[in-house]
Amino acid sequence: MKKIPLIILAVVAVLLTTGAGCLQFGATQAQGPMGMYQSVDKGEIWKQIAALPTVSGVQNISGIKVYRIHTDPSDPNAIYIASRGQGLYYSYNNGASWQTAPAMAGKFIYGLAVNPNNKCNIFVSDGQHIFKTDDCMRSWTNVYSEERPDQRVISLAVDFGSTSTVYAAELGGDILISNNLGGSWRVSQRFGVQLQYLVADQFNPGRVYVAAYKDGIYRSDDLGATWKDMSVGLDNYTDAKKFNRLVINPGKKDSLFWVSKYGILRSDDAGTTWTDLKLITPPGSVNIYAFDINAKNQNEMYYTGTILGDGNVNVRSTFYKTTDGGKNWVTKKLPTNSIPVTILINTEKDNVVSMGFSTLD
Repeated sequence: MKKIPLIILAVVAVLLTTGAGCLQFGATQAQGPMGMYQSVDKGEIWKQIAALPTVSGVQNISGIKVYRIHTDPSDPNAIYIASRGQGLYYSYNNGASWQTAPAMAGKFIYGLAVNPNNKCNIFVSDGQHIFKTDDCMRSWTNVYSEERPDQRVISLAVDFGSTSTVYAAELGGDILISNNLGGSWRVSQRFGVQLQYLVADQFNPGRVYVAAYKDGIYRSDDLGATWKDMSVGLDNYTDAKKFNRLVINPGKKDSLFWVSKYGILRSDDAGTTWTDLKLITPPGSVNIYAFDINAKNQNEMYYTGTILGDGNVNVRSTFYKTTDGGKNWVTKKLPTNSIPVTILINTEKDNVVSMGFSTLD
């Protein structure tokens, strides 16, 4: 992926805690704003959350291309935007206003992980480096550099039990581990396939999952020492190994969701077996980049379906919602014609749903 030049942010007069509201965009209209949107009524009405207060006025981050959003395990109101070449943005008030990390300006943020026991201890990857802060982003230290030009660190995680253990996944298939908060690193596994994402399991200390681009999912239960291939069951579903997202169920132990070209698969035994969610969209008919499940209500789930045209241009995206575990789905319009890439349901205030938008260029 190529880096995107830093977009000049427009100065606005008031805090933009409101925005596009419930605007509709058709397939023939120009691309809409990107960045973050939020609903306080479970996806009925959306407002853009884009205010970035500065000493010279309030700026608008509606042009941010969201790559992923990350959370603080100890604070559901702390949100981090990892952008496509526009740096790192964060909010400690669930998106009401944003701040930027100046040291990360202009960088493509591939991975971010917050220490579950220390919210000021954060690890960030721009692909070629892993940076660490111990003072809530006031200062940063480069704790790892990838010298191979064809490789990059694409995902990071901190273990929920041994919080001095940091995991890093590289695009080319290597898993790096540090047992001293980034002081030193070693290779624990060379998968030899293209990796895309890595996540630690909050319910099972020592457990971590890694997702490959087209080769399934692997799990370690011993701090990355050994790995199991958990993707045997994926072969039962066409194109299910073509990865889009991996979501750990925030409300149930050993439960996770695998989002792929096929659709959405669920496992309630830590990846040993898989079943498909019965979506309203036929398998393989749309690209699903955003999915989440309500931690307080396991019957409530959201996903988006996107149809792309030439050059990965968004033709149409739709928001889908179920409140009965997937038996029935309701469709909703989205607030912008950009591509929805991530959904986040607040784990404490489950009426609050945030969504990030981007392009894929």
